[in-house]
This record gives sequence, C-alpha cells and structure tokens, in this order.
Amino acid sequence: MIFLNSEKRKAMQSMLSEQRPIVLMGRGHSGTRVLSWLCTTLGINLGTSHDLATGDADDQKFTQQIKKITLNNIKCTKESDVKTKDLYLFQKAVNGYYTRLNCPEQHWGWKFPETYLIGPYIAKTFPQARYIHLVRDGRDIAFKRHLTDDPKRRLGKKILTDQDGLKKPHHLQAAISWAFQVDNFDHFRQSVTTEQILDVTFENLCLNPRGTAQHLCEFLGLTFTADCEHYIQEQINPGKVGQYLENDPKLVQEVEERIKNTLMRYAYL
Repeated sequence: MIFLNSEKRKAMQSMLSEQRPIVLMGRGHSGTRVLSWLCTTLGINLGTSHDLATGDADDQKFTQQIKKITLNNIKCTKESDVKTKDLYLFQKAVNGYYTRLNCPEQHWGWKFPETYLIGPYIAKTFPQARYIHLVRDGRDIAFKRHLTDDPKRRLGKKILTDQDGLKKPHHLQAAISWAFQVDNFDHFRQSVTTEQILDVTFENLCLNPRGTAQHLCEFLGLTFTADCEHYIQEQINPGKVGQYLENDPKLVQEVEERIKNTLMRYAYL
C-alpha cells in the first residue's frame, strides 16, 4: 500500500472537502438502478456506462475498495465509528474515482449499494455531499436476493451473523438485511443537515416518476430534460410496486412481524 506524504494527503483532503458529490443511497434491489438512470438523464455524471444495467459506478478500482471498507464497517453510523486507516483508504479511492471521471461537470457522484452502509465516511470526506435516499417496501425486498442477504457472500454473512439471521429462511434473511441497512442510515442521517438529504420512495418513483424527477431537479438545482421524459415514458414500470402480494400471505405476515418497526416508520404498515 502506498501512502501519500502528509502535505499531499492534506491537499487531497482539502480538495475533496470542497466538492459536493451526489450520492445515491439505498439497499440493493430497492430501485437504485432506476434512480441512477433517472439521475443520469438529468445530466448527473454517476460514472456509469450505458451497457452496465445496474447503473453502478463503472470503476472497479473504486468499487472494489468500497467493498473492502464496507466489510470492516457494517455498523458504522456516526463519525466516532470511522476508522482512521479506512478513512484514508476511502478518500484515496474516491479521489482516484473523481480523477478518472476526467474533469467531471459540476454535478457528479455515484451509485453503489455498498456505500449505503458507510455514510459517515462520505460525510467526513465530503461535508457538503448531497444524498438521494431511496427506500422500497421491505416486504418487496424480502422476496428478492441480493449479496447483502446471501450467507454465501462475505458481506451478507457478516450482516446476517450480526443480526442472528444465518439460520432463518431466506425471506426473513432478506427482510432482516433490509431493516438493518435502513435503520443504520436513519442513525447516520442525524449527523448531516436535512437540506443535504432528499428522501425518495420506490413507490413514488414508479407511480409518480415525473413528480419525483421534478423534486430531484429542485433539490439539486437542475433542469428537467427531454432525455428524462423519454426515460420515464419508456423505462419506468408502475407494475413493480407491491410485488410482495404475489407471495404466500403467511410468509408476508412473518416478514411484517420481523421488521414491523422499520415498516411502520416508513408508513408501509
């Protein structure tokens, strides 16, 4: 590992602290892909490629480093939880990402679901960061699969072990992982100003995409575009809302009982 000397490191930290990245925060399979492409059509440089369906930042040096940092920080919800070594690694990784964007325009940022778990690292690096926080009904998430609820994946195993979910059936594992991540973000958000966060629900994104896009524009100081209108008409599917209803009601009830508090906080129950 190559460490920058103190002067170069301070210069890097100073430069980053003046930036105002737009960071999409949300648990995987919450609709972050749709949100990412919607933001892209509004002119935000999220470092993704048109052939990358997920809408993730297409910079493996950056995303691989984020994965490593997340594994060490799944319960990081406040500044005092930040580890000095991992903070340096995060700042070095995001500085490289920013540089490789090749002089990005004013509105830039990234979407990568693992980032959802390390908010304090973003806030400590970018005091002026703006967060687009996406939440989807946890009952929908319970019947989907993601690496953060997969006990065969390192991050999923770590979260499920911490939450006593390793031996649960998958619909409960996914629900537990969802609630854990949403709850963690809600603890983190207390450390940043309300003006820095725009809350979006997947349901509103699908049922009122134009209104959601207008809120994004107002929040970020952007102008609604023809590309965004085309994306809304061609790509957003309101039929994705309430997919949990296609599953066994008994299993849905088990999910509701397990993550009741988080569902109620977001008015899903």
